[in-house]
Amino acid sequence: MAGEQILAQYERRDIMSEFNYDTYCGLYCGACSILKAYQSGPKDPFACFWDENTSLELKCHGCKTDIVFENCAVCPIRTCAREKEIEHCTECIEYPCANFNKMLPLLEILPHCTTASDNRETIAAKGTDQWLQEQDNLWKCPDCKTEYTWYGVNCKNCGRELDSLKPYKNAFNKDIMLQFINLMK
Repeated sequence: MAGEQILAQYERRDIMSEFNYDTYCGLYCGACSILKAYQSGPKDPFACFWDENTSLELKCHGCKTDIVFENCAVCPIRTCAREKEIEHCTECIEYPCANFNKMLPLLEILPHCTTASDNRETIAAKGTDQWLQEQDNLWKCPDCKTEYTWYGVNCKNCGRELDSLKPYKNAFNKDIMLQFINLMK
């Protein structure tokens, strides 16, 4: 039994090293509800929505990896950046482009997407490493330093309310998301 536990810990450490929280558009995958549900198990309301209302597998290692949630895998911004072999949209001579206009309806449906614009500016000004460090600090409970997700309501460790800490004020709305999915069919 002890050997199995050690092997399981080793395998988990190996999986953890494969995650990449950087993105092309400026979202922070380290707070992604889908990635965190896959990585650690607990689901926030957003991950529960996808798990309960679709047949999509909650499996992702981040936008810049080959193991990407199905919805993110077809993101036009991700596709474009990969085709152009750029690390961030701000490196492209066409930025901002039509791909961002296509994503505007998501800002109302997915409030976490509103952070991407400021994040792109920070990446351009401070660099990716500094931005990733700032995001890592931002998406941790200030009381106990436990990571939380875009739509986590309370800290899973100490119970602290989290909505007031987020850089956006709207919460995930399941009904709006269902309407959006039905329109896309």
